[in-house]
Amino acid sequence: MKFWIKLMLGIVIIISIILSFSRYITVRQNFVNSLEKEIKQNSNKHRLERYYLDSNIVSKIQQGEEFTDNHLIEYIKSLYSYMENDLESVEIYSEDTSQIFSNFDKTDYLGLQNLFDKENDKYIIKEIEDKNYMIFCSYCTVSNVSIYIVNIYDISSIYDERARQLKDIMLADIIVLVISSIVVAVFSIFLTKPIEDLNKLTKEISSGDFKKRVKVRTNDEIGELANSFNKMAEKVENQIKSLEISIKQKDDFISGFSHEIKTPMTAIIGYSDLLRLKNCSDEIRIPALNYIYSESKRLEELSYKLLSLMEISEDKIELKNTKIKDFIEKVCQKIIVDDIEIKLDLKEANVEIDENLLEIVIRNLVQNAKKAEPKDNCIYIVGNYEGNKYVISVIDTGIGIPKQDIQRVTEDFYMVDKSRSRKNGGTGIGLSLCKKILEFHNSKINIESEENIGTKVFFELEVID
Repeated sequence: MKFWIKLMLGIVIIISIILSFSRYITVRQNFVNSLEKEIKQNSNKHRLERYYLDSNIVSKIQQGEEFTDNHLIEYIKSLYSYMENDLESVEIYSEDTSQIFSNFDKTDYLGLQNLFDKENDKYIIKEIEDKNYMIFCSYCTVSNVSIYIVNIYDISSIYDERARQLKDIMLADIIVLVISSIVVAVFSIFLTKPIEDLNKLTKEISSGDFKKRVKVRTNDEIGELANSFNKMAEKVENQIKSLEISIKQKDDFISGFSHEIKTPMTAIIGYSDLLRLKNCSDEIRIPALNYIYSESKRLEELSYKLLSLMEISEDKIELKNTKIKDFIEKVCQKIIVDDIEIKLDLKEANVEIDENLLEIVIRNLVQNAKKAEPKDNCIYIVGNYEGNKYVISVIDTGIGIPKQDIQRVTEDFYMVDKSRSRKNGGTGIGLSLCKKILEFHNSKINIESEENIGTKVFFELEVID
């Protein structure tokens, strides 16, 4: 069952219960008030009529008339003759409860046994043949003759009024419930529309459309739920994108690694097989051996860098307070770059680094600058303060990097110009290694480059006072 239907039914049921209960209490209270008023009026009327009867009989006796049952009947008939078409009836019973007189045609249904009481006046309300009667009974003695006077009042109008009110109320309640059901249904549909949208959107997202978002129209709990859902969807989308990038990088790594291994191995196997099976002249043998040697060295470099990349972990890093200027100068003295001059412009500063790892970064950046074939045959290493940071930049005036490739050069095995990189002994893993090392130093690699103008690679280290 739809939630809006449950909501509508719940509200309508609550309304109907509250409405019915309140109407029932109102009708019941009106009926009780009317009944109490009728009891009071009829009780006073009964006493008054009993007094009139006593007075009339006493008056007749004082006039010397004989008092008998027949005289009593005549007095009563005379007294109640004006009530012939009224809603009131009377009955007279002797002291032994024998009926003397009655003008009520349903006397057999009255059941007055419990009303005959010499000490107290009593009354009952009784339903006889779809009519309701209020019956009063009093005991009195007139001229040594004791009788019971019974007055019967038709109070059906009170019950008829109650029935009429209940019928009108029931009809009014049905109309109110129908109208309220329509109004509540529309309101429930409007109220639950965001939930329906959320449910629909959940299905779309579960089918793979992670870009979908809920439109937030309110600031209530449903609006908060929609906001939370959007944040969750955004986080899931980012996680999915991150996983996709990770999978792609993994595939690229495997593809690049396979290619980097396969290419030199094919050449090595081919040339070594040639030398093994044939008696070659020095003109063939020496170039073949040189090629085998160079490709073997490239494989060696690749294996070292892969081992470095896999073995680096935060647990193995030991950061020490180091004078960065002296450190870079010592590293540059160890780097051999044929026909290239390394020019230093460094300010002294104390930083915390792992010297072995940062040396790998400097070496790779210098080697990359050399492979860029700088026009002035110079590589510039600059160290300056920027606030509380020390920025190290490696600058060349080489061929530069296309803008579309700058974001990808730090990926494993990514090379802008694969043929030129392999010619220069490149593996496509140097900058990826630098990136990972700098991350452990709470830094990141930054690249600014323009084609045919040059490249600037720089990173920041926190200065220690």
